[in-house]
Formats: sequence, C-alpha cells, structure tokens
Amino acid sequence: MNYQVQLNNGQLINLKNAEFDAGVFTSTLNDQKINFVNIGGAIINKHIIISDLPVDDTETQAEA
Repeated sequence: MNYQVQLNNGQLINLKNAEFDAGVFTSTLNDQKINFVNIGGAIINKHIIISDLPVDDTETQAEA
C-alpha cells in the first residue's frame, strides 16, 4: 500500500508499496524515550509528523 506522511513544515513524504504496521508506529510515536523515526529511509524527528495516511496512486500529491 502507498502512504503519504505530512510534516508540519509543509513537506510531504510519499511511500510507495510500504509495509506499515499502524500499531507499532503509534507505539513508537507515543514512546517518550524515542525522538526520531525512520520513514522511507529518512530519519525524521517524530514531533514534526502531522499525519500518515494511506493513499491511492491517483491521490498522491507531488512533494513540495
């Protein structure tokens, strides 16, 4: 499935054919000991993530 991650600086990260476990990701974001997450090979500060949504290829927006 494809996902689009939106960051609070307006940047979008498009993940194609990503395997994503929402439960594990939620636990990671809620863990106060963890500050950074690996999204699509990029290391991102978890505090700038606004959303991570499943999308179709036709819905994926171009990165800003």
